[in-house]
Amino acid sequence: MNDAATQAATIGVIGDVHLFWDDEDVAFFNSSGYDLLLFVGDLAAYTQVRGQRVARSIRALRTPAMCIPGNHDGLHALQLGAEIAPRAHRLRNAFCEGQARRCRSLEKALGDVELVAYTQRRVAPAGVPLNIVVCRPHSIGGRRLACLRYLDEAYGVDSMESSVARLKSLVDACDDSPILFLAHNGPSGLGDRADSIWGCDFRKKEEDWGDRDLEEAVRYASSKGRKVLATVAGHMHRKTKSGKQRPAQVEKDGVLYVNAAEVPRHRRANGVKTRHHVKLTVTAGRVTAEDLWV
Repeated sequence: MNDAATQAATIGVIGDVHLFWDDEDVAFFNSSGYDLLLFVGDLAAYTQVRGQRVARSIRALRTPAMCIPGNHDGLHALQLGAEIAPRAHRLRNAFCEGQARRCRSLEKALGDVELVAYTQRRVAPAGVPLNIVVCRPHSIGGRRLACLRYLDEAYGVDSMESSVARLKSLVDACDDSPILFLAHNGPSGLGDRADSIWGCDFRKKEEDWGDRDLEEAVRYASSKGRKVLATVAGHMHRKTKSGKQRPAQVEKDGVLYVNAAEVPRHRRANGVKTRHHVKLTVTAGRVTAEDLWV
């Protein structure tokens, strides 16, 4: 029998789904032997009805799984448009009405698959101890918080600074086991080019589009002597608006950053349909990430 130092866990990371999910995905992951599955969000596209159908399919998974809500999950098209549009604060608050109900419906549709945000989980897949710190939900990236009214009502988070404090408190709740951050959008600090791993590719001015609260949380964990293995997220699709390709992973200061948002995650070539996900292999002190099309 392997001792703790040589045990390895496998974790499947599913990037932004955007409705590209079906019964064959369920069958694959139910037979794949993964110890844990992580969804980085955006199960839906612009309608919640079709997103609910995806969630009801995902609930058939037998492998333990958790999902952080993306900016398309629980938001209708008008609300999402108001969040993206500049100088639309009043519209954001108005269209936010009902988001809590929509998120509860999504949670119910997912069944035993956990819909998680601003929380910490101590898990031990395949006997490998691990802290999963789940970050801010519904992120659209950039300098401000999306869904601010909802975040305040649901989590008591009313500013970037209070989000930083909330994430730091989750780090403090971790034991000595390594940490993996699960987020929808990745952290800032990894590049300000349009094709950086979380760079802005939809504005004329290139800039860093990562989440500052997540960057500060990772830095805080490291400053406290915690071993941070990885951050897994998506949101900024790997293929940019100009057709360039973002890196799928970046390592910085001993932390592996993985952008799993290969969109669309279903592709067809020579009549054969393939499906994308990222395989994490985790040991007590190391993680590797591998892109797989199956």
